[in-house]
Amino acid sequence: MEINEQEITFNIRYDMHEEDWKDLVEAFKLLPGWIGIEKTGEFFWLGKENDEVYIKGKITFTGFVLEANLPDIVWEAWILHFKEKTSEALGFEVFVI
Repeated sequence: MEINEQEITFNIRYDMHEEDWKDLVEAFKLLPGWIGIEKTGEFFWLGKENDEVYIKGKITFTGFVLEANLPDIVWEAWILHFKEKTSEALGFEVFVI
């Protein structure tokens, strides 16, 4: 499978309440390939930026951004799982902006 650069932004705001962030991180831990949170505040799954495949999440003023190097079919399945788990944890529909 061909590995492609991926990027997507979700409607997860940087200014959520602390409790919502705790719930969100707990949801992140349930997603396939969870590695953890770096000191930079970035979240990683499957690998890190120097690895062949990885998923990196970070919060920006525009929303929560996921970047990855993955085959399209793997990315699409992972994103569906991401939206399901984060929507459940936050109590609102998480969607692409």
